[in-house]
Amino acid sequence: MILISGRISCIQGYKHIPASLNESGFYMNKTIYIIFVLLLVVFVACAPKKPVKEPGIPGRGLFGEAESKYEQSEYPEALKLYRQYVEQYPDTALTPAAYLKLAMSHAELGNFDQARKIYALVIERYPDTSYAGQSRIKILESYEAQGRFKDVIGYREKIPDEKLDQGLRTRADLLAGKAYMALGQFRSAYNFLADAYREAGPETRPELAGRLLAAISALDPEFITSEVKRLDKEPPAGLLIYKQGLDFISGSRLGEALSVFRRFLEDFPEHPLAGHVKEQISSLESAAFFKGHTIGCVLPLTGKYSSFGRQALRGMELALMDASETMEVDPPFKLLVRDSASDPETAARAVEELAKERVAAVVGPIEAFDKAAEAAQKAGIPIIFMSQQADIVEIGEYVFQNFLTPEMQVEAIADYAAGKLGCRRFAVLYPDEPYGEAFLHLFWDKLLENNATLVGAESYNPGHTDFAEPIKKLTGLYYDLPEDLKIDPIPPAQAEALLEALGVKGRPFPGDLFPELEDSLSDHYDFRFPDERMIEKQEPIVDFEALFIPDSPDKAGLIIPQLRYYDIKDIHLLGTNLWHSEKLIEIAGDQIQSAVIPEIFFAQSRRRQVREFVGRFESIYEYKPAFLEAVGYDTAMILFKQISDENVSTRPALRYSLVLMPPYEGLTGGTEFRQSGHADKTLYLLNIYHGRFVELSR
Repeated sequence: MILISGRISCIQGYKHIPASLNESGFYMNKTIYIIFVLLLVVFVACAPKKPVKEPGIPGRGLFGEAESKYEQSEYPEALKLYRQYVEQYPDTALTPAAYLKLAMSHAELGNFDQARKIYALVIERYPDTSYAGQSRIKILESYEAQGRFKDVIGYREKIPDEKLDQGLRTRADLLAGKAYMALGQFRSAYNFLADAYREAGPETRPELAGRLLAAISALDPEFITSEVKRLDKEPPAGLLIYKQGLDFISGSRLGEALSVFRRFLEDFPEHPLAGHVKEQISSLESAAFFKGHTIGCVLPLTGKYSSFGRQALRGMELALMDASETMEVDPPFKLLVRDSASDPETAARAVEELAKERVAAVVGPIEAFDKAAEAAQKAGIPIIFMSQQADIVEIGEYVFQNFLTPEMQVEAIADYAAGKLGCRRFAVLYPDEPYGEAFLHLFWDKLLENNATLVGAESYNPGHTDFAEPIKKLTGLYYDLPEDLKIDPIPPAQAEALLEALGVKGRPFPGDLFPELEDSLSDHYDFRFPDERMIEKQEPIVDFEALFIPDSPDKAGLIIPQLRYYDIKDIHLLGTNLWHSEKLIEIAGDQIQSAVIPEIFFAQSRRRQVREFVGRFESIYEYKPAFLEAVGYDTAMILFKQISDENVSTRPALRYSLVLMPPYEGLTGGTEFRQSGHADKTLYLLNIYHGRFVELSR
């Protein structure tokens, strides 16, 4: 204040300078004025300052200086400045950030214990802020930096998910997944990394995808398969399916790799890996071209099934002749034949050899050898089995089946009986063994589809020849009438006297002759005559219109006459293709007239195609062909027809052409393949007329 007063005095003194001097020495006066102003500025600058209050958050400049040091990796200086800030400004909006950066500076300098103490302080003081969430992640990172992977996992388990936002939760799961990977616990690593992958945004997914694939690569194939099924297209199903494809390639299972990659593109067309998968498919397909128009054939030409194998081969040979005459291709059609020797291992090796020969497809073996199917699926080569084993197609999409199956037979007879014949109520007599039980359940299911009812089903011992017991059970004859409903017979002496009085001695009580007595007497008396020594025959209750008996002609031939004995008549009898035997006619005779029998091939058919085939076959091989020759012929012709298409040049293309082809009208009826590989066929239906089998119109 004194200095300032002095300055004022000086200024006031300047006003009293003589005017004459002022006027006569203008330059001097101007100089003095300038000097005075300069002195004033110096005095003001040197005066003691009062603290000036900064606008906004206190200590912003100090915090900014600390941040600058941290960004320049000058961590010791940053640490000092952050500590200075929290000491000088313990309760500002920047204080929690300063504590967090203080801890991070310690971590950068390797002071992990001290860093975790400060992170814990942030979590305790600011529990509901983002600083607390970041501190939890930093604690996980500090354990990871020290290689303390068990502590990473333990601390992650303690963090409630609701305490982390989505981004931090993703980071926490990633750190836990990496820790499990380091410990070799790949299943747990997959679980955490999969969670992180699902939660991640587009910017972090590529990094997570790489780590997740590394975890998936360490998982067993069975788990991957089950996980794909469980996820049902939810992330990370795409990565799992992609890994399946890579595994199939590494195992030279090219057909399965193609199947998996195609499924990937169908389910995940926009996946980041879709482009790479398309390249893989293109590469695999180029390796799947078949050579020429050649079909492989694996049949038992030696061993216990050799007679069956030779039958089927003759049918295929005739198909080769006919296809070569009717379809012009270059190079010509060929068959490469290999002997399975009735042995599964030999059959599988034969398929592998034919795959290397670059054949388009394989027919056979007759027995459903799983290893042969697996070999074909692994090589990506279509194989068509001539076998009843329905589940063989489950091995893979390159496995097909063209043969008569129980399902086909049941469908044909149930549809015909319920549709054409109009039957609504059915019964089944079946052998107590797996074969009979399988047909029972298939038939029952098919009846439900036709809105028909199964009103009775009884089994019998397949080793017995007397079928009275199951027949009686089926018709209500087996069970005794309850005692309270039974009518006591009149003692013989009383019956004799009563009949003598009525004038009808020696004959059964004639209710039809004495209707006026019937109501009054028959409700109380059961007239029996001792001289006839006969047991009253109870009437059967036949409440079904058709009876299905899935058994051999020997057994069916014994059962059918016994049905007639128990007055079970005027019903439709339904059987399997086993009934297509002269033996059944010999045993059952005229009592089999109403039977309906499904069959895959009928050499006596009126169809022109069948007649020409039978005639041509007999002229070459000198015997009448049966169903194996016909199935072999049709199967080969289906393949020859497909590979003659110029658009079908690879095995995958052939596989798809088989699934998409229209019904092939052949010797064994109309044939088309489902996506599953099963064949749908229109079977023949046969009846017996005057001692011979005839074809029914459908």
